[in-house]
Amino acid sequence: MLYIGFSNYSNKIHAKLFCNKYKHCAPIIVYKDSIEIYQFVHINKIVKINVQKNDLQTLKKHGWKFVKHSKDIRNMPLCRSLTCVQFTKKFCGIKNIWVQTPFALFKYLNRK
Repeated sequence: MLYIGFSNYSNKIHAKLFCNKYKHCAPIIVYKDSIEIYQFVHINKIVKINVQKNDLQTLKKHGWKFVKHSKDIRNMPLCRSLTCVQFTKKFCGIKNIWVQTPFALFKYLNRK
């Protein structure tokens, strides 16, 4: 199962300037026994974080929102993204060029 997590905090300067409500997004894969968060750090650096289910509850308490996305996750491109939104769009297979901020991605996913 694939979820997209949205946070209202980021330490990146451009995210603080250009992003409205949500400042960061990350794809989350939920397996039967584990959960993996793919964290965009910078260009060509994606960090895979293994967490437990109660860690997602902790993130939810700190302002994260989660949106379920129905996508087959066989091919995961992990390179050549400039922002977390570009990485998440490639990860999910979204090709809409108007989605450039985490809040725009949040609205796009909630429309479906």
